[in-house]
Amino acid sequence: MLSLVVGGGSLARREKVDRALNVRLDEFERRMMLLKINYDKYFSGVDRIEPMRERDDLKRLVRDLMLLHISSTAQRHKFRTLKARSVSLDQYIQRNLVMIERGTHPKMRFRADLADKSRGQMQALLAQRQAERASRAGKEDAAYKKVFDSYMGAREKAGLNTDVSFDSVRDSLRRQVREVKSRYQCTSVVFRVVSEGGKVKLKAIPKKE
Repeated sequence: MLSLVVGGGSLARREKVDRALNVRLDEFERRMMLLKINYDKYFSGVDRIEPMRERDDLKRLVRDLMLLHISSTAQRHKFRTLKARSVSLDQYIQRNLVMIERGTHPKMRFRADLADKSRGQMQALLAQRQAERASRAGKEDAAYKKVFDSYMGAREKAGLNTDVSFDSVRDSLRRQVREVKSRYQCTSVVFRVVSEGGKVKLKAIPKKE
């Protein structure tokens, strides 16, 4: 007995569906969705590495499917639809890559502005630290100059040579400060001018605050 399917006044033939091809078409669609997600993450800066391998794999899959003879009308339609979507996705990806290369991508501009802001803050912080160091150095030099003047005054009273440079005395005092702080674990050092037996010395005294 022969079974016929009647529709629209004509005979319709049931098409044979390639189940393996259905699986590959579903995989095609799944890979496209994942590729779009991964590239959006790359464009937004979440991922730092471009998913180039996944993009190439998808292109290879499309080429392989194009080589197949698809007899089912429904499967041919699905493949054409998916292929058109893959072309649109590739154009979307390429458009964003070009914008990134030119520096006009919205996310890239945001990141560039953020980087500029961060650099500006860092420069301001460095400038502040330099100013603080300069201020400390100025105060330190003023303190050393005061000690130096007292030392020179005592030498002059004792009839000793006063042809001594400030820089040499200051450098000597700095070395003593480091040594005393290291030895006594103190926070600061004060100097006292001491005259003994016709000699004038600077005595370092550790001070803990």
